[in-house]
Amino acid sequence: MTIDSARSLAEPAGSLLGKTWWHKPLIWGTLLLLLVALREFFLIGFLTFLICFIVRSIVHRIVCRYSPEGDSRWLDLSLTLAVLLGFVTVLYGLGRYFVPQLVRQGNALLAQVQDSSSEQVLNTLLANTVGAWKFEREYGDPDDQRYQKAQQEFQESGRYGEGLYQEFPKLTSRLQAEFEANYEQARAHHLQFADPTGTAAEDSLKQWFLVVKAPELFHDKSEYYLSRWEAEYSAPEKAEEFARLKGLADFESRRDAQIRERIWEDIRVDPVLLSELNNQWTRVLSLRAWEKFRNSPSYKTEFKKFVETKHLEEPRNVPVDYEYYEKLAAVYPQGIRAFTGVVRQHEEEANGNAVHQQFDFESATRADLGRQWWATSHVADWVRDHAANDGPKVMEAVLQRLDEWGGYLIRIPVQIVTALLLAFLILVEWHGLTTGIAELRNTRVQPIIDEVAPGIVALGKLIGRSFQGQVIISVVNAILVLFALWVIGVEYKFVLTLLVFVSSFIPVVGVVLSGIPICAIAILQPEGSLLMALQVILAIVLIHFLEAMVLAPRIIGKLGSLNPVVVVVILLVAEHFFGMWGLLLGVPVAIYLLRVVILRSSIPGIYEPVCSEQAVETNGPETTEPVGATT
Repeated sequence: MTIDSARSLAEPAGSLLGKTWWHKPLIWGTLLLLLVALREFFLIGFLTFLICFIVRSIVHRIVCRYSPEGDSRWLDLSLTLAVLLGFVTVLYGLGRYFVPQLVRQGNALLAQVQDSSSEQVLNTLLANTVGAWKFEREYGDPDDQRYQKAQQEFQESGRYGEGLYQEFPKLTSRLQAEFEANYEQARAHHLQFADPTGTAAEDSLKQWFLVVKAPELFHDKSEYYLSRWEAEYSAPEKAEEFARLKGLADFESRRDAQIRERIWEDIRVDPVLLSELNNQWTRVLSLRAWEKFRNSPSYKTEFKKFVETKHLEEPRNVPVDYEYYEKLAAVYPQGIRAFTGVVRQHEEEANGNAVHQQFDFESATRADLGRQWWATSHVADWVRDHAANDGPKVMEAVLQRLDEWGGYLIRIPVQIVTALLLAFLILVEWHGLTTGIAELRNTRVQPIIDEVAPGIVALGKLIGRSFQGQVIISVVNAILVLFALWVIGVEYKFVLTLLVFVSSFIPVVGVVLSGIPICAIAILQPEGSLLMALQVILAIVLIHFLEAMVLAPRIIGKLGSLNPVVVVVILLVAEHFFGMWGLLLGVPVAIYLLRVVILRSSIPGIYEPVCSEQAVETNGPETTEPVGATT
């Protein structure tokens, strides 16, 4: 490909397609319909594009620096393979270290959230914010005389044990969630049942599908499957068999069974659908295996070891050993009187424990102060009214989005591997692909190439450069946040760091989206407090300031410079219509439409000069001229 042919792809094509008015709507409408039809594979396509863009950018810069003239095809291919190998190596190393911890923390957090009721969350929130603040103001620390006097009155009044009673459901949920997420032997037991193979496994998968999934698919597309079944019996040679079936008393059940079998055959020959079905079946087997494991004697044995270890490592967060915990778990359903009786008996036998006594006194008193404020404060009345009206809607929306994003996260590992494989094939054959695309201009599809290519090249470069810089910024943000959470003492650090990494791709709003759950966990976790949440907010603000004032100007420059208010409006509209992809791609696409299509101006920072004619032939179309809009 020569410089002239490369630049011709970047020139406006309005004059080429101005003869008939319907060419442009037809071409772009067809392209949009194609994107909608392939929306299930959009993530794979986007990751493939991003990997190819980053690799080609690195290779292009190295080639231009060390071999600006002459034939550099072999150097180009060698560098491409080296960069890909380095990328895969780094990705594997990070995955091997972070993914196991991320999975354990994610499972523990998810289990704890599922086991927590709204009342427990509210009581913990009040106790660790308003209650903790009022407690500190009225009683001070354990060395304060007010604290010692109030603690003595608390114990003499017979209330000793109430604090542990209030905290016991959270303690139980926390211990069980962390045990099932972290314990390696239990996880190995889980995986042993979750990965069946062989003929027996396929038979069990089929039976589960026919009983559970096939009826759902049949119900959703009943007209299609019924017409298809009838079409199979419309042949003359099957007329007698069809008449015999119609005469049976259980005709409909036999017909439905045959249709479900045909649905299974359709799924079985489709690798993508069969893989997704296998993943669902694996999760079902996983739940069954865990249920069986929970009822086995080995579960109790290993759980005892886990509780003893946590009690020794974190006596403040887990203030009971296993024997004491087992006694409390047995009497908890009987009510607070039976529970506090066991607590007092245990303390008498152990001759008192200062740590336990302080924990119980502080927990009960903070909860009382929090509930007292909630019942008497005018601010609490306002919050309660709004929470009663809007709370269920907000929670439903949040859970819906979590389920949606959770589905994305489950599929991401497979899609990353697929994208890496596609990127490898594309990059290895890069010269042939670029030459083939250039030669399309000499065929009958030239009008389509002239119309679509300039816009795709411009938008692709804008999105590629934007995400290339944002990857660096997101990595820096994630590292700084991980360090800050480790210093402050916030739990589930790896899950929250992943959230920060993903949210960093969303301009302006991302810092708020990632900050809310971090502050919530900083308040709701054991030993959590409003002060810890304020420390988290301060750390996030400092990191965001560093990003806005130092990283973004140096890495991205003016590539995505838009007014923050405009950015927020764009994100709201894009998220409403396109969901997660609207949040990620809304701003780059809006910048392209505003500057290139509407204002017909160049975008600073996305066009680089070619190093030579040979480099253009090696690396595809590069130009110093701005890509025009195809309007």
